[in-house]
Amino acid sequence: MDNGKRLEIIKKMDTNAIIRKDDIVFKIDDINFKYNVTEKNFYTDKDWFGKVPHILRDGKVCMFGNIELHLNELIEENSLESIVSKYIPWLFRLPLELKLLEFLFEIEYYVGSYLGYETKEGSIKNNLSHTKIKISTVEQLWETIEEMKNYSTYEIYIKSYEDYSIFLRKEKNVIYHERDAYKKARQRITGKKCNNLIGKTAFIGVGSVNSYIIKYGLANGLNDVVLIDHDKYTVDNAFRFAFPYKGKKKIYAVKEFCRNLDKVNLKLFNLNIRADSDANIINDCKRIIVSVDNFMSWIQIASFLEKNCSEDVEIILAAINNFGENAKLVKTNSKQIVNTTYDFLFKSKITERRELIGNGCGRSIAIYDEELLVKLAKTVIKSLEEKINGDEIVYVETEKD
Repeated sequence: MDNGKRLEIIKKMDTNAIIRKDDIVFKIDDINFKYNVTEKNFYTDKDWFGKVPHILRDGKVCMFGNIELHLNELIEENSLESIVSKYIPWLFRLPLELKLLEFLFEIEYYVGSYLGYETKEGSIKNNLSHTKIKISTVEQLWETIEEMKNYSTYEIYIKSYEDYSIFLRKEKNVIYHERDAYKKARQRITGKKCNNLIGKTAFIGVGSVNSYIIKYGLANGLNDVVLIDHDKYTVDNAFRFAFPYKGKKKIYAVKEFCRNLDKVNLKLFNLNIRADSDANIINDCKRIIVSVDNFMSWIQIASFLEKNCSEDVEIILAAINNFGENAKLVKTNSKQIVNTTYDFLFKSKITERRELIGNGCGRSIAIYDEELLVKLAKTVIKSLEEKINGDEIVYVETEKD
């Protein structure tokens, strides 16, 4: 791509952009930038280093994890437009709290490059005592780290993002850092949005559908969970079960997964719910998510919940339709549970009869894969955070082969 085309793209953001030797010089929000056409790197004033995240010591704008931005001829045109019109404005317009959060995400780089300390990852957060400090400005962040006492541990956090705190400990010229591994794993799924889903959640049935809802719920902060199921995981469901631990009961397969997640409180009931089951099983639950694989179980569960569940408890029914053509969920309560269950089972839309596999009537299995399960799980978790109309069946579609 020639410089004329590059200049044309950048002029969409700054009509006064000009070519100066190997650089295209321009402004965004009255801030100086240049694009070096030889290196294919963006630069701004060096003074922004340590004030705006992802600006390096020499003023280079960091695009990717390896610091260098490499734009080959095949992607340069699209990348240029995206970086100039989206990435750079986003970076410099970040609200203060998100700016601080970006610095915390890459604290080891800035502690070394900006403050001049050697940095090492270490196991420090379990020290008996530590000082907890809320950070409100970028300047306070760097001052706090500089003023840390030797051999003392500090937990640094930002208002509204306490889940993303980082532990730091200074030992002479070395600063050790540690993040909560569980929260870091959640970040890889949810990004900056890591709110705990407050309150006890019961899962009646831990089959294909609920296994994915449980896993996605854990990633979104679900931390007080009741599991109710009697079935054992078998290899038949190897590709449609989120916790494939062969030979284990499904509830214990989830427990095995959660073994290293020390923030999760699990209560297990190795049984199938019947109309006359013990009401204490769902004691103190804020919400109950039901997904089972046969009509009689649905009816028994509806009767149990109608009799034993208070009306303010949120109940969600989730399932894959009979022929695997779509997934569905509905929110209800104990007062409406029987009628809602009937509608959910018998009045759902059917768009087509898809191919079934199995051993004849009563034992055939619909064909669907993880895509539909994941979409349904995400929709269910989203429904816990956002209000949807009660007793209205929500459908989740997937691409047809």
